[in-house]
Amino acid sequence: MKEQRPAPFKAGFETYQSVFTYRYGSPEMRKIWSRQNFWLNVRDVWIAVAEAQQKAGIVTPEQVKDLKEHRNDLSVERIDQLEKEKGHDVAAAIAEYSEVAPIGGEILHNGMTSEDALSNAEIKQIHDSFDILRPKLVGTLEAFGAQIDKNKGLICVGWTHLQAAEPTTMGYRFAKYAQDLVDDLKILNFMKPMIKGKGIKGSVGTSASFGEIFEGTNMTAERQEEFVMKKLGIEPAGITDQTYPRKGALTAESILLQIGQSLHRFALDIQILQSSAIDEVSEPRRKGQIGSSAMPHKQNPINSENIDSLTELLPGQTFAAWMTAAYITLERTLRDSAGKRSSIPESFLIIDEALERTKKIISGIVIHDNSIKTNMDRFGPFFATEIIMAKLVEAGMDRMEAHSILVELSEKAIDAKRRRIFRKRAQSDH
Repeated sequence: MKEQRPAPFKAGFETYQSVFTYRYGSPEMRKIWSRQNFWLNVRDVWIAVAEAQQKAGIVTPEQVKDLKEHRNDLSVERIDQLEKEKGHDVAAAIAEYSEVAPIGGEILHNGMTSEDALSNAEIKQIHDSFDILRPKLVGTLEAFGAQIDKNKGLICVGWTHLQAAEPTTMGYRFAKYAQDLVDDLKILNFMKPMIKGKGIKGSVGTSASFGEIFEGTNMTAERQEEFVMKKLGIEPAGITDQTYPRKGALTAESILLQIGQSLHRFALDIQILQSSAIDEVSEPRRKGQIGSSAMPHKQNPINSENIDSLTELLPGQTFAAWMTAAYITLERTLRDSAGKRSSIPESFLIIDEALERTKKIISGIVIHDNSIKTNMDRFGPFFATEIIMAKLVEAGMDRMEAHSILVELSEKAIDAKRRRIFRKRAQSDH
């Protein structure tokens, strides 16, 4: 009697959940990294291999048809149940698929090793994730473009070392963030094709098991791999060991790290520009939004703070991918198994969330013209010092002497301004 398949598992609040399960990342990105989607990708590999082997005459059309018809009859709960018995996730997934597709199950995973299925399924997730991120990155750039054009003539204080320096424009400031993201898009387009699948190469990458399977047929291991990978839409690596080259995961993390750095810089600058001391911009706020539970007057830059909080995790995730690639050891050990299960999907969810928040900020950013004018009036007299110094040198004065004089005069002016402000405040207190 066939064992009854378990009811779908519903995670409750009484068990641990990752914050990425419910708080960060879009539904479409979460779906890509869901366990359901992963095992469906694995099934797609199995079906493609079965189709290739049908061409060799060692798999029947009925077996392939059975696998295809039951492709979506998947129970992750049943896989988990069987894994507890067998102690092996792929063996459990084979058994679970065979329960719903018993005819096709007879030839399932024929000649393959676990990573022929798992590695290609994971690479498919990575490529699908970049396909989601790329248009979001382009959309964010378009939002920056609109603000650059709108504010290209808005003169404001430029800050170096967090000190007033010389004038710039708000549009020019936005353009430097956009330039970084343009570079990130180029990096993504250039490096994504380097992330290759394992192909169907067996236990140590030599395809040895398929030599006997295809003996006397018109099929070869190379032709099978070409057929399968074309079906999956993934280019295989030329040489592998038991898994896809783990450098591929490091490459993916490196792309995400680059994007994350750009978003972090923008978000950090927004926090500074929104600070009470400068107050030149504000994030868009929705009606009823609360900045602080204790201080009702506060308007905190929560979206940019969130972007930085998330993207600061990426260097650690990238280092984890470096460790995995560096320590894979000969043809592979299982030390690469645990870390990437969380680091790779979470890195994609981080950038997915950060891009959406960045676009929200730049699309609806509020420019405080009065504060910009106040800061320009406050620091404007000092903006001419570089020009004055150049004119003094042109008139014959030693440059260092001119510089020294202007430093002394600037310090006196700043001190005098501070004293005036102090006296004004002291008088108002009385």
